[in-house]
Amino acid sequence: MISHGLVSGIRSLAYDAITLVFSALSLLVPKDEHKILFFSVPDLSDNAKYVYDRMLESGFDKTYQLIWCVYAPVHANYAIHRSRGYIYHALTAKYIVSTHGTPAWKSRNQVSIELWHGLPLKTIGHFADTDHPNAVARLSAAHRLRRFANSVDYLITTSEFERLVFSSAFLIDPGKILVVGQPRCDALYRPRDSGIGVLCRILGRDDIAEKRILLYLPTFREYDIGASRKILEEILASEKFRRFLKDENLLFICKPHSHDENAFQTYNGEHIHILLNDDLQKAANTIYDFLNAVDILVTDYSSVYFDFLHLNRPIVFYVPDIEDYRKQRGFILEPFRDWAPGEISTNFDELIGALTSALADPDRWEPERIRLRRLMFGCADCFACERVCRLIKQR
Repeated sequence: MISHGLVSGIRSLAYDAITLVFSALSLLVPKDEHKILFFSVPDLSDNAKYVYDRMLESGFDKTYQLIWCVYAPVHANYAIHRSRGYIYHALTAKYIVSTHGTPAWKSRNQVSIELWHGLPLKTIGHFADTDHPNAVARLSAAHRLRRFANSVDYLITTSEFERLVFSSAFLIDPGKILVVGQPRCDALYRPRDSGIGVLCRILGRDDIAEKRILLYLPTFREYDIGASRKILEEILASEKFRRFLKDENLLFICKPHSHDENAFQTYNGEHIHILLNDDLQKAANTIYDFLNAVDILVTDYSSVYFDFLHLNRPIVFYVPDIEDYRKQRGFILEPFRDWAPGEISTNFDELIGALTSALADPDRWEPERIRLRRLMFGCADCFACERVCRLIKQR
């Protein structure tokens, strides 16, 4: 019997072969110098959305055709993946702006601007576990990594340190990596009141300004799809935690990772809210539109905490499964303690203690936050989107 892994590997190689043929044919098709395609996960989100929004604000759409490549209709000019329109635009667009990897069909006469979707703490690319069960899968994975490295024209990052990390992880020529900043972080420099307003609209309530906000953003654990849900359920099942939220007049918001959303349902209580992508997309927002309203970020291994450093506010790390995560996924940056500018809690009582400490003394970890921000962000300002737009204008 043929194993599932072998079948998957063969399919991957077949897909690789098809995209190579498409890319070769694309070289024969003239490119429209004023057509830009956008890709993100989920649709119309993350760094690409903020670049797109900035382009609309600055009148890019008067001289450029801006097209989103999506899986479902959005409130923008779009093409559905694998439709005739999508294939046409894939063959004729000059520029490709993406957040989760340049499309494999990209040809040499197209310009790829890879914004990516976070700074690496956990293993990615060349550092990720490539011990696939069969030679076909290993061959396909290695081919895709090389293809990505060769197809990217510009990889956007945040500092000289991150340039080294990304170059090593993706085997990309450092000359292709530009220190521009993360476009989504521009939103963090808006007035805090704007973030409160966005959150009130998304949650459908008007009492948020009266509360302090805890935002919990757990990362995806691909080796155990139920892990994040189990951790959250243990938190919410605690009467001690619910009493803590009430006594401190806190609003605890959990936004699960996109890949975990099927395990969660929206919930809206006085002190607890579960927020899903559908809620954000209906409001045409991302978490970065209200992240500047958050008082304390609670996370584990999600790279969002690097972005939160722009705000210089408390971060609490809740990592009850850190040894499992280290074994199953691993970290590029070790030891974890040196890269975590805040209290680390590995059980529920420690979490309550860490939150209590952060509320009482929000400046306790400020020196570590500032040190890490200087290392991770060469451009700590609100002009990353403008720099990406300028990159296209100057070509």
